[in-house]
Amino acid sequence: MPTHRLPITRTVTDPDPNGPIRTILRAAVRVEALTPAGLAVALDYAVIDTGASYTTMSAVRARARGLAVPTEASRVPLTTAGGRGTAVVHDGQLRLRFPELSARVYTLYCLFSEAMPPNTPLLLGLNNFIDVFRVTLDGRFAPDAPAGHVLLEPDAASP
Repeated sequence: MPTHRLPITRTVTDPDPNGPIRTILRAAVRVEALTPAGLAVALDYAVIDTGASYTTMSAVRARARGLAVPTEASRVPLTTAGGRGTAVVHDGQLRLRFPELSARVYTLYCLFSEAMPPNTPLLLGLNNFIDVFRVTLDGRFAPDAPAGHVLLEPDAASP
């Protein structure tokens, strides 16, 4: 099985001139989603979110890209970096391809969130993402990735 080593990017930001400077680390991977008709739709990239339990996507963005968002909805408690609340979500699935890995299609459970802004990238949470990939975080410096790498290895046994 092919593997993919992606750099962890590092961005330094000064959100508050009176406060501390922040460093933001991010592991983003190019991804395509398949519509119900089987057409590949580029989602630009997805962010591997080790703090997220579930793969989550904006329901508005998914519909705009022609992806299947189930009509049945529920309210769930949600804890994000912005705080705690509840959100209306649709439990569904995404069929994804990662161009750097292969043409193989991976099916991930997904919460389509009505509260998530449509410009938010697809967040790859741990629930069943780690069932189909071995994810290795390596924070050691490398010339092509000063903040380290993430190694994605598909599980040969996963569907």
